[in-house]
Amino acid sequence: MESTWEARDLPVLENIVRVHDETGNTPDPSEICEALGFDDETVQRALRALAQEEPPLITKFQKVLTGRILGVGTPTGHARRVVGAWPTPENLADRIVAALNDAADNEPDEAKKGKLRRAAEAVGGVGRDILTDVTAQVITRGMYGSG
Repeated sequence: MESTWEARDLPVLENIVRVHDETGNTPDPSEICEALGFDDETVQRALRALAQEEPPLITKFQKVLTGRILGVGTPTGHARRVVGAWPTPENLADRIVAALNDAADNEPDEAKKGKLRRAAEAVGGVGRDILTDVTAQVITRGMYGSG
């Protein structure tokens, strides 16, 4: 069986998140079809697949007895992280390592350049798990307060 994630499900989810961010509303299936150039059955299959995800990607799906999805609720934080609109601990850790490498590339002082490279290697190697745990705590505190 071929993967449906990259070609079908992810573009539908990205469209839902983008439209909600831009308008405060969620697109109906026909608007998703129009935006992505997908036929109705392709969008219905994607929505059914997305509806099964745990934790939920979308707050609710408006369905009829036949199973056809007529409307979608708002995207969850999980959906926003999946499409890259919100950070994950892993991608924040990767961004920190990349920033350290960029800083080293642009540093004229050789001693500082060496320190930045060693820091990037340490954080990107064994320290990455620790950094991922720390960024998870930072994200959680930032989203839910320090209480």
